[in-house]
Amino acid sequence: MLCACLASAALLHADPARAGDPPVAESQAVALFNSGHHQQALRAFDQILAGKPADPAEALFYASTIRLENADWQTARPMVERLMTLRPALFAGWELMVQIDQAAGDKAGRDDAITQIYSIWQTTTNPEVRARTAFLRDRIVGAKHALLAYQRLDSDGDDIIRFVFQPVPPPDGPRHLIVVRADRSTNEQWWQSNQVPDGTVVYHLDTLEQLPEGKEAVRTYQFYVEPPHYDDVRAKVAGILDGSVRPLSGEPDPFWTK
Repeated sequence: MLCACLASAALLHADPARAGDPPVAESQAVALFNSGHHQQALRAFDQILAGKPADPAEALFYASTIRLENADWQTARPMVERLMTLRPALFAGWELMVQIDQAAGDKAGRDDAITQIYSIWQTTTNPEVRARTAFLRDRIVGAKHALLAYQRLDSDGDDIIRFVFQPVPPPDGPRHLIVVRADRSTNEQWWQSNQVPDGTVVYHLDTLEQLPEGKEAVRTYQFYVEPPHYDDVRAKVAGILDGSVRPLSGEPDPFWTK
């Protein structure tokens, strides 16, 4: 279930378009992006946009995506705003807007963009969009790791994953994640101990460390008896990254701070 939430991305720094660069086709720029050459791709998309194409939507999407990877949300914002005037029902465009508003501290704008994402996901006839299980809502940079923060779109059932925080680039070797989730076993333990009324969904913030032979080390940092607000979770995750927040028991996973 976790795997459905995850996507990998690279944190790269792009150079501006250079005068005298030969003309480049949009398909070539997309190929550069898909092959991981994001610096060259950004230069190519900027060149395409400078040529004032009849339909700049694709170039705007890729150029703003790369700029967000580079933490340049200020330059990305007008590009995404222009994109959304051209493609107001574009799921991936609203996904970018959520990240921009988060970086800008515009919580109202962010929440409005999330509402648009859910509306499009619930009403679309596009099978690729309807098959989405999560959206990328934030990028968090810590002292040692940068994280991509995903929010699940569907939160029904006994086993719920609410948020997934994935290091980028993914580590070589064992997998390490931070998740907010709920499970029937934890719910029943809390119900039976009368800590919460029966039927209450108890979420918990965990770090997950992949161990040999398919095992997993789980360290719990926080329980939530109501659906947790993202900003509260984000603050805890930032504390995990800087070592100021510790698990409720035991030692933290050293991957995050050492």
